[in-house]
Order: sequence, then structure tokens, then C-alpha cells
Amino acid sequence: MSALTQYALDPARRDLGQRIHAALVRLLPDGASLSLAAADISRLLEQPPESKLGDYALPCFRFAKELRLSPQATAQALAAGLQTGGWLGHVEVANAFLNLFTVKSELARAVLPAVLSGKSFELPRENAAHAATRIMVEYSQPNTHKEFHVGHVRNVCLGNALVRLFRYNGYQVTATNYYGDEGTHIATCLWYIIRFGKEPPAVGRGEWLGRMYAESKRQLAEANETTRTAMAAEISAIHHQIEAKRGDAYELWCETRQWSLDDFAAIYDWLDVHFDVLFYESELTEEAQELVDEYLKRGVFVEDQGAVGVDLKPFKLGFSILRKRDGNTLYATKDLVLARRKFEKYAIDRSIYVVADEQNHHFKQVFKVLELMGFKQANRSHHLSYGMVVLPDGKMSSRSGTAVAFSSLRELMLTHLGEFLKKYESEWTPTEIAETAHRLCDGAIKYGMIATDPAKEIVFNLEDWLSFDGNSGPYLMYSYARTRSILRKAEAQGFLPDAAALGELTHPTEHELLRFLYDFNDVVGAATEGYKPSLLATHLYHMSKAFNRFYADLSILKAESETLRAARLALTAAFARTLFEGLALLGIRPPERM
Repeated sequence: MSALTQYALDPARRDLGQRIHAALVRLLPDGASLSLAAADISRLLEQPPESKLGDYALPCFRFAKELRLSPQATAQALAAGLQTGGWLGHVEVANAFLNLFTVKSELARAVLPAVLSGKSFELPRENAAHAATRIMVEYSQPNTHKEFHVGHVRNVCLGNALVRLFRYNGYQVTATNYYGDEGTHIATCLWYIIRFGKEPPAVGRGEWLGRMYAESKRQLAEANETTRTAMAAEISAIHHQIEAKRGDAYELWCETRQWSLDDFAAIYDWLDVHFDVLFYESELTEEAQELVDEYLKRGVFVEDQGAVGVDLKPFKLGFSILRKRDGNTLYATKDLVLARRKFEKYAIDRSIYVVADEQNHHFKQVFKVLELMGFKQANRSHHLSYGMVVLPDGKMSSRSGTAVAFSSLRELMLTHLGEFLKKYESEWTPTEIAETAHRLCDGAIKYGMIATDPAKEIVFNLEDWLSFDGNSGPYLMYSYARTRSILRKAEAQGFLPDAAALGELTHPTEHELLRFLYDFNDVVGAATEGYKPSLLATHLYHMSKAFNRFYADLSILKAESETLRAARLALTAAFARTLFEGLALLGIRPPERM
């Protein structure tokens, strides 16, 4: 169990764990002792799939042997032996499970004051072990001279969310980007521009480079073998100029590289994504050769048929080539150089790489080589592998020109949202409409990229992502805007939230919403340590559904009494604050009204 889960363990779990432990001890046969402490039992408590099954469920298989009873009899004996009161309202037995129902007023008193004061969202940072741990999250890693397309955005959204999640939990986090600004693909792009005399447009030059790259690959594919060989020689000559840092091709590389970097910077700015440190592949070439020589002398690397690398066959990872026979290093060599720089210059304790699942084998090799090189941080390095974003009719590819450019996606979504927001033109300023469209578009993209488990492929569907119903960013943002509208109306009428009236919140839909607020930090902890922002996205979606059920079933401003109205306003305000904090962890900024 991580330090995160230890501090996030909620009071109800602790209380119930202690009660169950005491009951188990009373049920033990003479002379027997219990193998689990109260805290261990607390961690065994699960959340049932449906609220009608209780707030917590305890599987009793673990205790049956020690009590010398069947699992079902264990559950029944525990139910009879547990004392209600305080947190525990009542218990029910379901086969070998004990379902526990908490007291609604206790839950309200535990949740709302802490959320409304903001204390609940400060607790995760009060962890000394986290504060002493340096983490570097490397993400995005676009190649210059290629189009920044929809597939790249999933990487950005996942990495940005991870940075925010780890910071929320008190870690020292450095966000980094690693630009692929050299290599054969760049030489190929520049070769096409030079050979065919292509002139760049006045605007959109970064995207234009991506089109030139796709065209260059098409030219090579359509050429006969003799022509292709000649073309390859021309591309190689350009590549050598770039690596030697001299010549006309190198000058063109400098100019065009900046076009791509400027485009990327504009995209990150629009997405409100920020990096603390930037790395460039072109800065690592010389150091990569030096690293191979150094570890070859140390005996960690070996020669094999003219190449240099590491024999990882004993670990079932094949042979990792780090210098080819022609003397050139590989992508893996530069990853080793970069990792060493992270460990030594930035003194990081944990290293996280957000890279698509096509590189799974690559990172297994890199981490194992780092371990053999003697870096203890190798065992605390993690590859967040994620599935690709695909179109309904197949995979996107920069090489084949089938990718959807980020700029095209953004314009398409903004146009769609502009039509939706036209109804506010008589009430809102053009600036507010434009800002709301931006936030809705940004949130729709980020939520769409994050809500699916990272390991799974995403089939991009524009209509689903922009829907104000169902599991989408706009649905969550609309739920937030609804709360702000309610609270503004209440304030205008002189009605204020009052946490002192929490005993009034006894309705099942109120209790359900309270549970989602109560579980927020535990879910954030699981999303952080599991490298799965999707867990938080799912929690926020179901929490928003619970709020909308509460809103549909019960009157807030016209509640039956003043104290009930004040309590429901407090619950509404707490939901709004929790949803705002949760969306912020996903990098989403909801509009205040819609």
C-alpha cells in the first residue's frame, strides 16, 4: 500500500475496520489470534457496484479459516457481532459479503465543511514522503517537420493530467518535452522541398512541412528501384549536412525546425499545457557516441557483428543495438543519454514516459539497460503505454497523409460549438462567447482523450465528444455551469449555503452524491499511483450524474424548509467545488455559465 493510500484512508473506513477487527477478535476460537490488523481490514473494504448494496462491502473469505466457519457463516456472525452507531447505520448479509451502510448525517458532517473550506483538497499535499520525491514526466515528444495530429493530442492530455495529479498529491514534479528534431524523416522532408522547389505559405508553415513529408514518402513509394536508390543517396547527403551542422541543407533545417517548434508552442498555449524543461534530440547525438564508448570500455556494452549493444536475451528482451555497423547511434541510445541526464542533472527519483504502446518493447529494453548501467532509478522508471487514436475507418498516419491535423479538428469543433452558442448572442459579449467555445472545445478534447483507459485504443467520434448528454467533457462542464447558475440565483435572493444544517440531508440521492464527494481524494490517489487519469474522469462523470439526479428529484431553492434549502445549497456548492477541482486535474477549465 502506497503512502498515498495510507493518508487518504477515510475516517469511515478506519472506524469500520476497527469495529470489524474487534468483532472478529471476539469470534475467534480460544487461543487463536487474528492475522490482520484493523488498518488491513479497513483496506479490504470495497465500494459496491450499486448504492442500494451499501456504502462499503466486506468479502469474508479471508477470515473464514481463522474463525473455522464457512464464508457465509462468517458474514452472518460478523453482522450479529457488530455494534451500530457513529458511522455505522446498519449491516446486511449477502452470501459471503457483509454490506455496511453508513449514517447519512455522519457522512454529511465529514464531507461538506472540509470541501467548502478547501481543506479537503489540501490534505493530499500534507505528505512528507511525497514532498521529498522528485518525479519527471516526459510527454508529447512530437517530431518536427511532421503534422501535429489528433493522435498526438492523447499523449499531451495524458501527460498533462499526470503532472497535475502528482502535483496535487504533493510530489515535486518536473514536466518535460523531448522534441524529435533530427533523423531520416527530416532529411526526407527537406529533400522533397529542395528537389521540387517547394515554396512555403505565408502562414501555417509547420503544417505545410507535414504535408511535404507525406508527399516525400509518396514520391519515394512511387519511384522505381533505380530512381529510389538515387533519391536515397540525395537524402543521405542532406542528413549528413544536418548532422555536420553546415551547408545549405543545415541552414534550411534551422529555419524549418523553428516553424515546427513555433506551431507546437502555439498548440500547447491553446491547450494550457506548460513544460518546465525542453530536450532536443539534436543535442544528444555527440553525447550518445560518447556513452557507447564509455560503457563499451566498462564491459556493459558488447560488440556483435560490427554493431555495439547489450545482450538482453537472458531477460527475454533480445539484443539491444545502440550503435549500428555504420557507426550511427539509434533512438534507444539517445534515450539512455537523456535518462542519465535526468538522473544526474535533475536528481530525479522517479521517471515517467508517456509514449504509445508501439514502443513497449523499446522501453523494456531501455529500462533494463539502465539497470545494467547501474542506475537505481531504472526500477522506478515507468512507461505509461497508451493505445492509439484511430479513425472509424482505420489508423492515422503522418507518413500516408491520413492523419487529422489538430488545427482541423479544433476548427471543426469550434464551428460546431459556435452554432450551439448562437442562442447567447443577445446576452453575452463576443469575447465571452469565444472564450466559452474555447473552453468547451478544449474540455471536449481533453476529456475524450483521457476518459478511456490508457491501455485501450480510442476510436475518434466527433459527435460523441461534443455531446451535452452522456459521458463527455461538455456534459461535465454543463453540470458545473448548472451549479453556478443555481448558486447565483440563490445569492440574488439572499439564500446562502449553511453547513450547520447538514443533518437535513437524509434523502438517498443526497447520500449518493455525498459518497462521490467523500471518495474524491481516494479516487485521485488511485488515478495517480495507477497512472490512470481515466479513473478520475469516470468518477467525475458518475458524480455529475448523481448531482443531476439530485437536481431532478429534489427542489433546492424551493425546499420544504429554510434549513433544508441551506443544506442543499451547501451540497450544491460542495459538488461544484469538487467538480471544478477534478476537472482542473484533467486540465479542463469549465465556463461559469452556459
